[in-house]
Amino acid sequence: MNNNFAVTYGKNCKGSVVSKAKSWAEELNIPFVLRDDSRSLEIMLKDLNLDALLISTEEGPQIYSEGGVLFFHPSMSTLRKLNLERGEIDHFAAATELKSGMKYLDCTLGLATDAIIAAYLVGTTGKVTGVEASKLIHFMTKQGLENYSTKDADINVAMKKIETVNMQAKDYLQNLPDDSFDVIYFDPMFRFPVKGSSNMLPLRPIAYEKPLDKETVLLALKKASRVVIKERGEGVLKELGASEIFGGKYSKVKFGVVKRN
Repeated sequence: MNNNFAVTYGKNCKGSVVSKAKSWAEELNIPFVLRDDSRSLEIMLKDLNLDALLISTEEGPQIYSEGGVLFFHPSMSTLRKLNLERGEIDHFAAATELKSGMKYLDCTLGLATDAIIAAYLVGTTGKVTGVEASKLIHFMTKQGLENYSTKDADINVAMKKIETVNMQAKDYLQNLPDDSFDVIYFDPMFRFPVKGSSNMLPLRPIAYEKPLDKETVLLALKKASRVVIKERGEGVLKELGASEIFGGKYSKVKFGVVKRN
């Protein structure tokens, strides 16, 4: 991924927020840019020919791209956890069949919404690893998992449990011993945006968009006996080898399960 990124800080921010921005730039090996309050973030992107800006703020890291502003939040994890406790259906949980003590690998971590649920499901004795190809998304999500706090103690524990890796999934899988995990999950960026999912627009300019291929799925099957893929259409899932499909009748997305023969 050959994106052009830089780090800056929130408007009117000073002191520790600016210092943090400088340290992030050094850690990520990308330029630090002084914030010019007279220029909008949009103009800064154009003037500096950047794909995105990582912004240090009082609330934590944010990412600004032509798609908008992105920040870490546990999203629907808390509600999904409550629904699971009530015995309601969660199609991700049904497709992965995660239980206490299992080992789960998320190959497309993103903002970690599904990984948080996975960490809750596998409990204190389980293992959750998340791989994210985008340098900025990985950094922001890692910071969020380590520092964000909710009113739900279970979600807080789940967030702290997730180990993150900044790497392309295929490269990570190639270096894994066989049978390293019980379940491997892919939620690739959809080829076309889902209508009505405007909250995902900021991800598109900085996310890894190469479609998931059969070769990567077969590689994953060597590392786990169960591979789960999230996609919009059943046709794509069946092409990738899914033998079971989970998802509501009117759901825009489906979960396909590929099992080792």
